[in-house]
Amino acid sequence: MLNELTRIEMFVTRLEAVGKHGETSTELNRTIAHLEQTLLAFEVDTGHSDRIENTSGRVMLRRYMIRTGLAEMFPKSSEYLGIELALPGGSYIEAHFRQMSSINQLTSIALQLQNDIKLTNHKFVAHQVALLYQCITQAGPQFSKKYKNRVEENFDALKEASSVSDEPYLPIELQAWLNDLTTDIVAEALFSGRPMSQQTPDAAHLSQYIDKVSSEGAEGGMVQAA
Repeated sequence: MLNELTRIEMFVTRLEAVGKHGETSTELNRTIAHLEQTLLAFEVDTGHSDRIENTSGRVMLRRYMIRTGLAEMFPKSSEYLGIELALPGGSYIEAHFRQMSSINQLTSIALQLQNDIKLTNHKFVAHQVALLYQCITQAGPQFSKKYKNRVEENFDALKEASSVSDEPYLPIELQAWLNDLTTDIVAEALFSGRPMSQQTPDAAHLSQYIDKVSSEGAEGGMVQAA
């Protein structure tokens, strides 16, 4: 869910920067459609079919983002989806959007790092962590006070480990450190540092549902392979 909302945010930002772009528009619409299908299945499986009667997938997605607070964390996605946000007025509007943009960029890089450390080649991880450090600084004191020192503590070791060969692979302890760091950053950015299970019931239930579906899909793939 978070990965896909981050992707939507990036796609919308790209469209704003370069104008209409066929490939980006296709990926954007595909990502939104997948979110809508997931939410539809979630509501049916959890006994809330009444929520989707005479309701389109787009309306259902809007309502979910508003209920869980994700609408404010992804302002560009919300605007694209037709969600009206109650933003601060006057001179605070630009500052609000700058702050949201910095936090979204920080979240995006953190999520990308979580995916990349699962790969077998970590050649560019140090560069990505350097970008993460810049985003931490730009996101304000809420993040810089907590995470700048954590990056600095292991950055030299990370840089050395990622430059030992053409296809470097980080030691397990550095992978674990980086995973913990990025997980904490994402939790701080999107959920005020609280785990998903401590969020609204809707957010917690959807998280459990997605885990269930993912597990069933993996098991189904194993059965077919057998």
